Amino acid sequence: MTVTRDVIYDLLPLYFAGQVSEDTKTLIAEFFKADPEFGRMADRFASLLKDERGATARDRSVLALDRTRRFVRYRNQLIGFAVAYSLLPFLFVFDDGRITFFMWRDKPMMAVLFALGGLGCWIGAYIMSLRSRHTGL
Repeated sequence: MTVTRDVIYDLLPLYFAGQVSEDTKTLIAEFFKADPEFGRMADRFASLLKDERGATARDRSVLALDRTRRFVRYRNQLIGFAVAYSLLPFLFVFDDGRITFFMWRDKPMMAVLFALGGLGCWIGAYIMSLRSRHTGL
């Protein structure tokens, strides 16, 4: 069976993305040796796929996925801190049948600082949600 240019055309996007087997790489390399003009054209096509930093479309998509994962992880951590800092000033104990908020009673300045920290985290989470709403996350 002979390999035609049409078959190689179909395989080139996967070849340049690095998603083909070693046998297919060998087949395409041999075809380039047999048809040097087609090999030069494929090299020009490969250079068009790369941007000015040398990253291929696959590299850019992997970087975008990593950035998105990091963004979502930071947003979730920020929401976790916001919940924790908001609830910490309201820790209580049952004292003689009454509820006593001991942080407000014993360390009111610390309770205010935790409440402000929670407020800051909620504001940061809101800003991050606005940013993610713009991108569709």
